[in-house]
Amino acid sequence: MAKDIDELYNELDHLPNQERKYKRSRKGYSEDLYDEYSRRSGKQRYCDTDPYTTGRRYRDADPYTARSGNQKRRKRKKRRDDWRPVKIGAVSHLLWILQVLASIAAFGSMIILGILPVPYMVGFAAILLIFACIVKIMQMRAVRYGKRRVNGRWKKKSTGKWISLVTAALMCILCFYGLKVNSALDTIAIGEESGKYTEEKSIDVIQKPFNVYISGIDVYGNINKKSRSDVNLIATVNPQTHKILLTTTPRDYYVTIPGVSGTQKDKLTHAGVYGIDTSIATLENLYDIEIPFFVRVNFSSVENIVDIMGGVDVESKLAFTTGKESGTVVDVKKGTNHFNGKQALAFVRERHALAAGDNQRGKNQQALLTALIHEAMSPEIVLHANSIINSVAGSADTNMSENQIKSLIRMQLGTMKGWDVQSVAAEGDSSGKQYCYSYKGKALYVTVPYESSVSKIKKKMRRALQ
Repeated sequence: MAKDIDELYNELDHLPNQERKYKRSRKGYSEDLYDEYSRRSGKQRYCDTDPYTTGRRYRDADPYTARSGNQKRRKRKKRRDDWRPVKIGAVSHLLWILQVLASIAAFGSMIILGILPVPYMVGFAAILLIFACIVKIMQMRAVRYGKRRVNGRWKKKSTGKWISLVTAALMCILCFYGLKVNSALDTIAIGEESGKYTEEKSIDVIQKPFNVYISGIDVYGNINKKSRSDVNLIATVNPQTHKILLTTTPRDYYVTIPGVSGTQKDKLTHAGVYGIDTSIATLENLYDIEIPFFVRVNFSSVENIVDIMGGVDVESKLAFTTGKESGTVVDVKKGTNHFNGKQALAFVRERHALAAGDNQRGKNQQALLTALIHEAMSPEIVLHANSIINSVAGSADTNMSENQIKSLIRMQLGTMKGWDVQSVAAEGDSSGKQYCYSYKGKALYVTVPYESSVSKIKKKMRRALQ
């Protein structure tokens, strides 16, 4: 036996595994002899069938490797015992479908709203797609890995139900938000969208400069009430240079009212009684410009806008105290003042406490409007857009079309560029009285325009429109 074992060592020990098995089968060594060789050498062990022999096959291994292999097999068997198949439930499928439908609805509402630039829309669509894919991958992993027993408790991979539920809820809210804002914009924008919309008013507001008349009427509630215009601002907007020129004209400016007073003159504020178009025609005649658009606000809209923004910081060039007739008593300090809605309204209405009277009040109105513009240019305005638009619906309107308003918002969101706001005020002689067309019987205090001031404003406007 020893001699045979030595021969077997000499002949087989230096050969690869497959050739060694082949030699053994051809030489006719007995199974007992080969088993003795295996026991002494520790290089081979029994395994499954192989192509060289019709019986059992052998492969290299040492006792440690063999022991390790047995442990691995036991672990695999235990894993099989601790595993159960899992099927995705109807609730998970339903929530994922609901997530997809809500995402499509939200994306559609943003398309209808039309205020987001194209890159924003692409990013939004990509985020929605990623979330849908994440949930679907989680469901596939849950099916693949099934349910496992860990420390005696059965656990399984998450199917993403909570992600689907939260995403669907957020998308439903966003969809409602978009449709509601679009409806409010439609209420505020009374400009015609049909072919009857005149060429003067159908200009491309993100390419060409334009004038907007901002009229503030001294009433609360419904904007359709005809009333005197206490605020008469012209915003000359140049979207290419991102510059705005704010021109304020005193309410008591002594001017002719085209189509109403003939050659007789009247206060500018009285033009508002005959309608917004009459006020626009009066200012167009005064400054020799075209004003295609107007924005009309009243006391309610000013208070609501400021309050929704959380107040506004306004720069005042004078320190004064407003009277009760302005709505509330406010101690205005020179420099920066933080006002809520009622305080801001009192700030722009007060004139009796000001030495320059209506002229300084016009400048205060410019200061508030400038502060509101700067607030509106900040990214936080997106969070307040829905509340602002809904709050001023009914107490503010404009003849700009809905598409023009949306294109301006889309341009601002796309560039997030600040605006250079400049102000100028028309001046005149407020020391005397004159007879007015709309008030028979006695003379009233008026502001007679200085021709030099009007000419200066005309030049500034033409420069801003270039």
